[in-house]
Amino acid sequence: MNKILTALVIVISYQVNAQGDVPINVVADGNFISRVSTPESALGSAYIPEEYSPARIINFDNKIYSARYNALNKQMEVLTDQNTTPIALDIVNNNYEIFFISLQKTYRSFTYNNEKGITKRGFLVVLSDENGVSLLKEENITYIPMTPAVSSYDKDRPAKFKREDDIYYLKLKDDSIVHISSKTKEIPESFPNYSKEISNFLKKNKVKTKNEEDIIKLANFIGTL
Repeated sequence: MNKILTALVIVISYQVNAQGDVPINVVADGNFISRVSTPESALGSAYIPEEYSPARIINFDNKIYSARYNALNKQMEVLTDQNTTPIALDIVNNNYEIFFISLQKTYRSFTYNNEKGITKRGFLVVLSDENGVSLLKEENITYIPMTPAVSSYDKDRPAKFKREDDIYYLKLKDDSIVHISSKTKEIPESFPNYSKEISNFLKKNKVKTKNEEDIIKLANFIGTL
């Protein structure tokens, strides 16, 4: 059996949930994972990229797969020769690195605490990796249900997928992962040993957390400390 199938999933059953999604329960070689869900019709897309794109799964064979990231359900969906139905990588029991060739974009699986201190397991985009420090990005899409008209003068508002602001993290030299606040003044607090140096860097370079290039420069600077 192809080595990739030990970490991917084969569809075995279907069911429908209350929101109208069509979840697919999956299993591969006794390795159970969470379901893959195809969101109901709505404006926009739950996927990044929206269409399947050529990708390599690092440390497996050299074969190129078609993949896309479901930013709503936090699953990496893959198409294989054996099945035209998307199947998901099992990040509960495995670590992965997926490189999207045409996009020149890398996702890796991590366990980390989000900005609320909640432990999560999921895929993050690797934006930079220098001096033992990696800048990571969490991509988020939310589903907003259809809103019915409240009067005869109003119109129904269709369901839609909304791309939320990206959330950034730093994986440090000790392998800890630290959330980067969207508020510039709060960033030095996350690095108490170097708060003065980071504060000076932020001011000198007029770093804006909405500017990804600025965040990359900050990450590279922290890697030198």
